[in-house]
Amino acid sequence: MDLLRRIGVHVAETALPVIGFTVAYAMTRQIAPSLVAALAAAAAVALFRVRQARKPWAALAGFGVSAGAAALVTVSGNAADFFLPLLVVRGALAVATPVLLLLRLPPFGLAYGVLTRRGPAWRRCPVQLRAFTIVNLIWFLVEAALTANQIRLYLDGQALAMGAVKVLIEAPAYLLSAVVLWRLYLRLTARPCRGPACPVHAHSAALPADRTST
Repeated sequence: MDLLRRIGVHVAETALPVIGFTVAYAMTRQIAPSLVAALAAAAAVALFRVRQARKPWAALAGFGVSAGAAALVTVSGNAADFFLPLLVVRGALAVATPVLLLLRLPPFGLAYGVLTRRGPAWRRCPVQLRAFTIVNLIWFLVEAALTANQIRLYLDGQALAMGAVKVLIEAPAYLLSAVVLWRLYLRLTARPCRGPACPVHAHSAALPADRTST
């Protein structure tokens, strides 16, 4: 459940600069105050992350994305460009994810290895490899649909619609998907693989042998 809590916090933190920009732009139809609101929200998120004793680079990275988007909007004069940097990142992930899945390197598994500091050991567990692949595939389909819709709105120059969709549709969709996919992952990994080379279930696989030897 700690993982779900962290996902929820991350979604909320990511949404705050977007909320600031969207609300200010809806009220004023002016780029300058909208960017001020977005950067103020991004700065507040960065300060919160630092006060929570998180790594400073994570706080600076989040603020840097908003600052880069603000600079892009200032140069182009197009409010929809505020969403372009993140849209490019999402598009790159949408292209990379199927390739990684074909290589049996689901991004969720890679993230799991980093967060748990266990590295790629999970790849030697058929149960976990299958679970990460299935869960990541479903997440990819959801993310691809949301990204495609945002690209359509961006090409139409619908800045307000992009902000509204991100806050009112995407944020709840991410939270719901995280809960559903977490439960699916637990279901898929409920039964150990008993494989002799599996580093995750090696202990449980050895129990029957230990009992018979005694």
